[in-house]
Amino acid sequence: MDFFGLDTDRLQSGEQHKSVLGSNDLKFCLEIVVEISNFIKTSLGPKSGDKLIVDENGNIIVTNDGYSIIKYLSKSSKFDDEDDEDDQDNNIINLESSHHNNNNKYNNNNNNNNNNKNFSKSSSINRKRFQTVVELLIDCCKTQERLYGDGTTSVLVLIGSFCSSALKLIFEKGIPPHIVSNAFQNSLNHALKLLNNNYYLNVNINNNNNNNNNNNNNNNNNNNNNNNNNNNNNNNNNNNNNNNSENNNEISLEKVTESSLLSKSISFYKEELSKLSIESVKLIYSFYKRVELKRIKVITIQGSTLEDCRLIKGCLIKRFFSHENMPKTIDNASIIVLSFPLEFPKPKTNFNISINSIDQLNQFIEIKSNYYQSIKDAIKLIKGLKCVVCQWGIDQEINQFLYQFGISAISWVGGDDLERISISSGANIINDLDSLLLLNNNNNNNNNNNNNNNNNNNNNNNNNNNNNNNISDQFIGYVGQIKELVMGNDSSSRYIEFSDCKNSSTVTILVRGGSKEMCDETAQCLRDSIHIVGGCLKDPRIVPSGGSTELYLFNQFKHFKSATTTTMMMMAIKSWSESLLTIPITLLENGGYDCQKHIIKLIQIHSDNDFRYYGVNINNNTSDRCNKEFDLYNCSISMDTNQNIIQDMKFKSWELLNLKKSILKLATETTCMLLSMDAFICL
Repeated sequence: MDFFGLDTDRLQSGEQHKSVLGSNDLKFCLEIVVEISNFIKTSLGPKSGDKLIVDENGNIIVTNDGYSIIKYLSKSSKFDDEDDEDDQDNNIINLESSHHNNNNKYNNNNNNNNNNKNFSKSSSINRKRFQTVVELLIDCCKTQERLYGDGTTSVLVLIGSFCSSALKLIFEKGIPPHIVSNAFQNSLNHALKLLNNNYYLNVNINNNNNNNNNNNNNNNNNNNNNNNNNNNNNNNNNNNNNNNSENNNEISLEKVTESSLLSKSISFYKEELSKLSIESVKLIYSFYKRVELKRIKVITIQGSTLEDCRLIKGCLIKRFFSHENMPKTIDNASIIVLSFPLEFPKPKTNFNISINSIDQLNQFIEIKSNYYQSIKDAIKLIKGLKCVVCQWGIDQEINQFLYQFGISAISWVGGDDLERISISSGANIINDLDSLLLLNNNNNNNNNNNNNNNNNNNNNNNNNNNNNNNISDQFIGYVGQIKELVMGNDSSSRYIEFSDCKNSSTVTILVRGGSKEMCDETAQCLRDSIHIVGGCLKDPRIVPSGGSTELYLFNQFKHFKSATTTTMMMMAIKSWSESLLTIPITLLENGGYDCQKHIIKLIQIHSDNDFRYYGVNINNNTSDRCNKEFDLYNCSISMDTNQNIIQDMKFKSWELLNLKKSILKLATETTCMLLSMDAFICL
């Protein structure tokens, strides 16, 4: 044995050829991925099940998001530390059992779970291999979540299907792993070309804007032409009816956003949430002329219903006014944002002040009062100031002065919230007292210039006034309304809302719900839909969902032929295309339908190119099934309840083309990365 733990005697005995045909470590890793995929695939589709997750702190999470599930799977995976690896190979993942025979080994594994990437010497080699594979899958899902916010469950399901096919090709048919990897890469490249050619559809993003403009123009024409009101109204009604019939076959941004929420647990509230997502993204897009999703913040507050979710054109912070008697609502407020404390400065290190006489005490009090007076004078000369937002504390003397002067104040505001207030109000952050005094001097200069307008030339004075006003306006922000809110009956849960900001470049979505779990799940769904809206604005190309894309690719690969492709490569390419069918099969299985019967029918339908958009539509089948059960009660049913599952998905539900391509890329590349592994080395 060498220091890597490798058996050199076994290598010399002629077993090194196993690395070419697939090692035991490769087989173990592929089986781990297949088991993880089988566990997560039940959360795919609109009829999927949610996972109830309890973390190490006892917090409860209910979700069907693949990325959230695998993150907590990494933290909660436990294995028995047994020396016999053959027994563990038979039971790679035991997600149902949580009891261990040895309490000491259970505690060791529990300690290792606190840090996903660190293991103690007592951790088994199989546990380390499992945890390493999980981390690879987490990194893959993290990329998908960061780029598109959705599709992580599909990525994991496809990775498991590709790995299952690779297991059969390598260990049953004897195809070397590098040939399988090359075939999978070639299949991916060919599939991307097929999707880019003639399969995708386009989203009508400007549909709402055009309708609003047409309505406004019609209203103006009607007001100007009083004699032709009746004719114009009749024509408009006819045009609207024609437009409605045409819009039913148009793919709007609202429909695409709603379809992204169909597989979520809050799909019953998809229309309202999609409107919030679209409005928030369009507000940011109209300001920056590009998609800046970082400017959209989602805040969850429990204790209400989903109907209370709303969009705030500004920001919301969990703070309260620094004085109890300050007004709780301020309209048309001009504010300043400070990042320095409104109290006497103190050194960060320990210090002592020695006062040996009354004169020294009076001198100390005078310095302190002069410092406070300079702050008061600077604030007094800011005309129309109604609110001061400070990142640090406000001294009681300054706080009392602000209240008497009719100025509200908010102290101890977090850095992120302070930046969002500055962006939404248009006020630059004042970093120190000198900048505040500079603002005071600029106001004095404005007054002097205004008094000398009659004596000096008008052009020079106007230029000076404009320059000074620009300097002062940089530090003063404007908010339509500042309001203190009490959520529910809990007076300790107070928030301050900055709303109706002019030209606000940041927005906040307030999510309400009856429980913390409902709020968190709604917020996660909102973030996913926001990514979908942003992706549509960047690239409005989409593809139908419901497994229709995978069925289309499978049908195209049936006719794939190449004179330069070997038999092994063709077997691997065919296996890759067959693995795509796991998406529609999983949708049918989770919906409780006969997957074999419907998959065969779908493959036959896709043999005709005119029906290439057909797929599995389980979303609207619930209402159909309820109506059929009612007809059955009246003894008038004459059709199969599964008949309407197979439908043309062209105008039913959709996915972003770039999202679908990213799913195929990540799944294939992750599988090829796993296939390139020869051995697992742990130092």
